[in-house]
Amino acid sequence: MDLYLDSADRDALAPLLATGLFRGVTTNPLILQRAGVRLPEVPSLVSWLLASGADEVFVQTTAADADAIEREGHALRDLSDRLVVKVPATGPGLVATRRLSAAGVPVLLTVVYHPNQAVLAAAAGARFIAPYLGRMTEAGRDGRADLRTMARALAGTGTGVLVASVRDAAVVPELAADGLEAVTVGTDVAHAMFAEPLTDAAMVQFDAATAALR
Repeated sequence: MDLYLDSADRDALAPLLATGLFRGVTTNPLILQRAGVRLPEVPSLVSWLLASGADEVFVQTTAADADAIEREGHALRDLSDRLVVKVPATGPGLVATRRLSAAGVPVLLTVVYHPNQAVLAAAAGARFIAPYLGRMTEAGRDGRADLRTMARALAGTGTGVLVASVRDAAVVPELAADGLEAVTVGTDVAHAMFAEPLTDAAMVQFDAATAALR
């Protein structure tokens, strides 16, 4: 499973990217706002992320109509050949995704909630979809079951599933066991993935034994 970080906070991202365990970083307008990153500062953020260990960076378009989304997508892609353009799963977003994909621009169709949208994303040539697991579950849907349906529907299409809105670190290995290929998590969830009290307790014993052997 490929692991991504869902943040634009440089201080929070730096130590996690330095581990080399996270393939890249995903952002959206809400994430940028929380980190105090304004749209004119996005190119600088992208450069910093790529220099800090991210192999891929995802940046979302903000326009509403297909033509404007397409133009914005090309402008974002011009920032780096390691940038993936995120496009919301609206009607105009799907039209723009088809055009961008046909032009060789990798697109992630985001805020996906239903398997129908997964099928449309594949028809549009999207590289990824980003289903919002936490929000799906909070809306009363069986998010995990819908994700499995999406993954089966997309098998062999060239469109992958990058699960977003993951609230709990314990869900990540369950998603991997379900065969999901990628997940993006907030930095708090990422840190929680490293935490294991039994490992910490064993290390205390190992350290004591090592001291006694000197």
